Amino acid sequence: MTQPLPWQKDLWLDATALALQGRLGHALLLAGPAGVGKRSFARALAAFLLCEARSGYACGQCRSCQQLAVGNHPNALLLSREGLHGLAMTESGRHEQGLAHWLPKPDSAKRDIATDGVRRMIEMIALATHYQGARVVMFDPADSLNENSVNSLLKTIEEPPPGTHLLLVSERPQALKATLRSRCQRLRFSAPDEAAGLEWLQARKPQADAALLREACGAPLRALELADSDRSRSRDWAELLTGVLQLKQEPIAAAQRIGKDDAAAFLAWLLGWLTGTLKQALAGGGLLPPPELHRLMQEATDARRRLEGNANPQMLLEALLVLASRQARAQRRAT
Repeated sequence: MTQPLPWQKDLWLDATALALQGRLGHALLLAGPAGVGKRSFARALAAFLLCEARSGYACGQCRSCQQLAVGNHPNALLLSREGLHGLAMTESGRHEQGLAHWLPKPDSAKRDIATDGVRRMIEMIALATHYQGARVVMFDPADSLNENSVNSLLKTIEEPPPGTHLLLVSERPQALKATLRSRCQRLRFSAPDEAAGLEWLQARKPQADAALLREACGAPLRALELADSDRSRSRDWAELLTGVLQLKQEPIAAAQRIGKDDAAAFLAWLLGWLTGTLKQALAGGGLLPPPELHRLMQEATDARRRLEGNANPQMLLEALLVLASRQARAQRRAT
C-alpha cells in the first residue's frame, strides 16, 4: 500500500519529483470519480513524505512507516466526519489501534466535518513536528467541510506551518467553496483504460470481466466492490429503475422494494448507473436527455449526503424515484 496503483504512475512521478525538489504544493486537492484510487494515492504519498528511508516509494520498514501502518504516527492525521484520528495505511484510513485526537459528540449528526475538528487539527499542526519531519493531514471527504469549517481552515491553507501537507480528497470538488479550491493544487484522477483496469481487477478477482468493469463506469476499485457483492441485486435495481423511467413501475412501490436498509448501497450504485446512462444519452440514446440525468445525479448525490446525516432513508428513496418518474412523464409529453 506504499505504492500507487498501476495507472497512477505518471501522476506519482510528478508528485514525488516535486516533493523531492521541495516544490510540492502544501495543499493538494485529489479530485476524481469514486473507485479510481484517490485514497490509495493519498496514503502512498503520505507514507512517502513521512518515510525515513524512501527511494521511489516509502520503504515500509522504518519507524515512520511502521507507525503509519497502524495509525500511530504523530505527524499523520485523518480528519473526517467521524473525528480527527491518526492516519493509517488501511482502506478506510483508520486502524483499531490508531490514535484518536478528537471525536464529535455522540449525539451529533455527523453530516459534516465539524468546525471543532478543524480547530483541533490546526492546534496540533501548530506544534513542532516529531522526528523533525514532514506532517500530513488527509481530509476525507473534503467536500464534507461546511462553511464554518472552511472559514476556519483558510488561514492555515494560505500560511501552513513549514513541512505541512494537506491532502483534500473529494469526488465532488465543485461542492467545495471556491475560496478553498483556488488555494489548492489539483491532482486530477480518472479511470484507467479498460485493458489496464481489467488486468488489475482480474489479478484480484479472476472471474471478473469487462462487463463488470463497465458496470462500475470503468472504476476498478468500484468494480472490485461489486464483485464482492451480490450482482443480482444490481440487476434487480437496474430493472426497477428502468421500469420507473419507462412508466411501467410505480416509484413508491419501487422504493419500498429497495428498502431503507439498502438505501446507502442503492444510492452508491445509482450514481454509477446514471454515469453510464449519461454517456449513452450524450451518444444519442438513453431514457432521459442529459440535462435531466444531470439533475437526477445531483439529487442522488445530495440524497447520499443527507443519508449520512439523520434523513429518513425511505423518504429519500421515494422522493428520488418520484422525481425520476416525473422527468420521464415530462419527456414523454415533450416527444
